[in-house]
Amino acid sequence: MPEEPRPGPLVCSRILGDRTDESFVGRSVDVVSVSAADASKRRLRLLSDSGRDVAVDLPRGSFLRDGAVLVDDGQSVVAVSRTLEDAMLVTISSELDSAMRVAAALQIGHAFGSQHVPAEVVGDTLIVPITTSRDVARRTLEALELAGVEAHFEKRALACLRPLAGHSHPTGAHDSDHRH
Repeated sequence: MPEEPRPGPLVCSRILGDRTDESFVGRSVDVVSVSAADASKRRLRLLSDSGRDVAVDLPRGSFLRDGAVLVDDGQSVVAVSRTLEDAMLVTISSELDSAMRVAAALQIGHAFGSQHVPAEVVGDTLIVPITTSRDVARRTLEALELAGVEAHFEKRALACLRPLAGHSHPTGAHDSDHRH
């Protein structure tokens, strides 16, 4: 007996809104998990929690924020949920004067930016994704010997609303003579 043809993927060519929008109230939500690193990709193939195949083909510059609705069939929506990722959360003591706080923030930003590690600021916390290991991140911070700086590690959703701020160069800009 011949096999039944499998249905093709659900195709998403634009973000329809946010799952909390009034127009989606009452619909069930089928989640596709997207990492912070994949959220800026314009083309992805994803599998939803219910097993639906979703092909994402968005315009350049699009960003899959947490809660973005990709598909709406009138009864359910397929929406993005950010995956939990390992991160170092850094705080600078409010007891330091403002000049010392700014200097510490700049040194931390430079140290991780030189490693091309993106970062996110939420409130008074600098969130640094772990791109190598917790030990390397910890040692990088400790090497700065900054007073009033504390850090801890946790799994958390990153870049929920906007891409992580990072350090980048145009293609070909990194050559053997490039220094940070």
